[in-house]
Amino acid sequence: MLAKMKCSNCGAEMSNLNMSWGWKNLLMMVPIMLLGFLPLLKMTFFKGDVTKELTISDVQRRSADRGLEIVGLITNKGNRTWSGVTIEAEFFDASGAFVDEATEYLRADISANAQEHFKVTLMTPSAALSDPDTKMVVKVAGGHTSPF
Repeated sequence: MLAKMKCSNCGAEMSNLNMSWGWKNLLMMVPIMLLGFLPLLKMTFFKGDVTKELTISDVQRRSADRGLEIVGLITNKGNRTWSGVTIEAEFFDASGAFVDEATEYLRADISANAQEHFKVTLMTPSAALSDPDTKMVVKVAGGHTSPF
């Protein structure tokens, strides 16, 4: 027995049903497929570099209650909004040997061409950090931006 279908409009029986895709249909599907991959391309290749777009300035070290605070200003020189920015302060002694580090996570978003103040707090710093010869390097360690 052969399977047959009936036309919903005229009621005629159809014994052959052809569902082939011609080259014209495939040619129309290629741009649609490329549009679907556009967000993936943006997330992979055009995501930006947090260390190049965000700069730190006006860094000051000050004593606080039983601790040490580092305050400064972070500037977004790029055209993306950055969120989840991590700031890292590293300390080196007079000979250049690593002594300690502290990181702080900024909860605020930093819009394009905007500035944001930050504070990194060390609650119980070692005696080496209070030495005037101790060098401090503050940098942006990470961050996230939306590709859209």
